[in-house]
Amino acid sequence: MVAEVRYGVETIDHIAIPVRALAANRSFYVDVLGLKHKTARRHSDGTARGTCVTAGANAIVLHLPGVAAGASPSPAPRVGIGVSAELWARVLRNLEASHCIFRGPIEHGEEEPLERSIYFDDPDGNHLEVCVRRREPFGECISHVVFETREIKKAITFYAESLGAGVPLSCGSETMIPVRNGQMIGLVEVAELSERSMTHHRGCYMAMDVPHADFDSMVALIKHYGGRTQGDHPTLKRLGPEGERSIYFFDPDNNRLQIVAPRPERKDELPSDREKWRRLLASRTEQAPGVNRWEAGGKKFL
Repeated sequence: MVAEVRYGVETIDHIAIPVRALAANRSFYVDVLGLKHKTARRHSDGTARGTCVTAGANAIVLHLPGVAAGASPSPAPRVGIGVSAELWARVLRNLEASHCIFRGPIEHGEEEPLERSIYFDDPDGNHLEVCVRRREPFGECISHVVFETREIKKAITFYAESLGAGVPLSCGSETMIPVRNGQMIGLVEVAELSERSMTHHRGCYMAMDVPHADFDSMVALIKHYGGRTQGDHPTLKRLGPEGERSIYFFDPDNNRLQIVAPRPERKDELPSDREKWRRLLASRTEQAPGVNRWEAGGKKFL
């Protein structure tokens, strides 16, 4: 008997975008786009590994070392950030003042889930969109993430059947598949995946919150519908809070994703870098008893 998803993805929780110029991108996302800086992320030796900004309750992690690939020739991968009409107008003015090349404003059709959008790239060529939504959620958030696919029908089936996503919607030439709170997984069909999508599978990574009741079924169905998981690694268990379940996986087009079944009393706080390295070291020690030092980034740590 094939597993069954009862409820489906609840929300898009956070995303990670690869960058090479950390300071320039942090300034762009905060000063131009009006997002809030949350925290800097560091390796155990103190060197920078990224920074985190927020769009409402959603985290956007800008992570090093980025990818050397140029901007994708297609509209994806792309992150859509939903904002109020007032912030949208301010972002438009900021883009003009910063001499950033952008496309828009684009007014969407009355039957489409978005009202209007501006399209542009960050300093490292990652495609972005700032939009005003016609459907909930209306507040500041990650509105949607658009991925490239070589087979649109196969991709729609994968997200609908393995993750329980909703009925697809058209938005221009793209397909938007809503999750339970109204955020959307977007798809655009291409003849060949761009280097941006293919390089280390890190063009854009997206994490979604799912119910505990659906977690095991989703894991089974991801494989059944052409995806592949990275396994329930012991280190991943160590990094999450007690009671949380999580797994990384790829869709049929190698877009990297994660599903997380949070603990009921979850707090929306990232673990500190010190705590994260402590958990990693504890996991390494448990997997290899008697080994009290390990390597990271070419350096050894006790």
